Amino acid sequence: MNKRAILTFIALLGIAAFACNSVPFLAGSTDAPAMAETADTGGEESARAENPTPEEAAQPEDTPAPEDACGGQEEGTVEVRWFIGMGTGTDPVQVRAEQEVVKNFNNSQDKIRLVMEIVPYDSAKDVLSTQIASGNGPDIIGPVGWGGSNAFHGQWLDLAPYIECSGYDTSQFNSSLVDMYETSEGTVGLPFAVYPSMLFYRRQLFDEAGMNYPPKSYGEKYVMPNGTELDWNWDTLREVARMLTIDTAGRNSAESGFNKNAVMQYGFTWQWQNHPNYWGSYWAGGSMVAEDGRTAQAPEAWVESWKWSYEGIWGSQPFMGNAAVEGSQEYNGGNPFDSGRIAMIVHPLWFTCCIGNVRDWDAAAIPSYNGVVGGRIDADTFRIWKGTKHPLAAFIAMTYLVGEGVDILIMGSEDIPAAYGALPARTANQAAWRAAREQQFPWVKNWDAVLAGLSYPDVPSAESYMPNYNEAWTRGNTFADLLRNTRDLNLDKEIDTYLADLDVIFSK
Repeated sequence: MNKRAILTFIALLGIAAFACNSVPFLAGSTDAPAMAETADTGGEESARAENPTPEEAAQPEDTPAPEDACGGQEEGTVEVRWFIGMGTGTDPVQVRAEQEVVKNFNNSQDKIRLVMEIVPYDSAKDVLSTQIASGNGPDIIGPVGWGGSNAFHGQWLDLAPYIECSGYDTSQFNSSLVDMYETSEGTVGLPFAVYPSMLFYRRQLFDEAGMNYPPKSYGEKYVMPNGTELDWNWDTLREVARMLTIDTAGRNSAESGFNKNAVMQYGFTWQWQNHPNYWGSYWAGGSMVAEDGRTAQAPEAWVESWKWSYEGIWGSQPFMGNAAVEGSQEYNGGNPFDSGRIAMIVHPLWFTCCIGNVRDWDAAAIPSYNGVVGGRIDADTFRIWKGTKHPLAAFIAMTYLVGEGVDILIMGSEDIPAAYGALPARTANQAAWRAAREQQFPWVKNWDAVLAGLSYPDVPSAESYMPNYNEAWTRGNTFADLLRNTRDLNLDKEIDTYLADLDVIFSK
């Protein structure tokens, strides 16, 4: 919203609120990467015994009824607390941009005072749990991803009534991104900082193998060296990846005499997407939790992706390296695509942070499964605490952050570097973002595939809520590690064990 829109919005809705107790500005820093908050996945529970866990935090009793969302009138100036630290945002460079946005918002009107509250990442979950349990939770929390938000499942305000009564325009975003935040809790966020996935590939390795590049656009077919056109699906990617997996004698994995014990280059890897939820979501939407909210399940497409991956590592015609290979010095110690020995990966956009040695990569379409693209989008946004005393004022401030705030927080300027290294969800900012990326990566020719990935979010998110989320996510990590490290598994048996373990975790 611009200044006039904010003032008009406030006037029409009669927003004039009493001042809250002042909340101190807690300067902090964290080692959490500034480029993305890619969820607290796989982490151990960090809450100390003397602090309540998020699940124990008191449920607010004064959540406004939807029909009263835009009603009510108070006197004075509303103070809205913005809690930063559950994800990215606490580094000094980021704080500078955040302060500028707060100043601009507060100067644009005189009915809402936005106040930053910064807590170091390592303690943010405990601090937020304590505040919520005491009934003194902040109004706005973020940027935060799905994993961080899941620790406070049930504590988020449904924004739908405020969107409706205010006439807030969601058409400024790709509709798929708006749908991404439709959950069992309601509309829990608005699109802000997004990292669509795409297929990264190396042109040089395709050229050396005499292979055509992957499809630039969704719906295009892949053309094999003999001219045969194939649907661009995961089966086709597997065949292409085999032809790009080369042993020390120069034979590919599809050729007779290939030595799978002397591979010098692989056709594909999941890079840093090694979790069964990620593998599955790239094939089709789904969840490890059944509709009853407490029983573990394995979507059929997800099981297929796990078996596809296992065969790719340990089968007779491999096209993926195992964990030891990808962690070796030859494969850049766990960043295999950057080693130059991997032809393709599928990954969210934030991986551009970490490609330093490969200067011939480009983007292409993600394969489909049964004719449908699964896709996956990492995303950071802002949430509003369900117990806020000023839900409408918090909503107005939040819409500024995801609106005009993007110009500083994501786009940045010569004077103020961007706080968050993401693709802006707001369509109006994307052309300028693209122009900047074209200068940063001049060898990349197909930014269309990057932006097209916005239409393929994982709904529900691969990081969507599971009971006892952190423990359940960690159990997924151990399952993926088992597949990546162990040959000759009875995979059906291991899947059954995984599900049984999740049932126990969900029931705790």
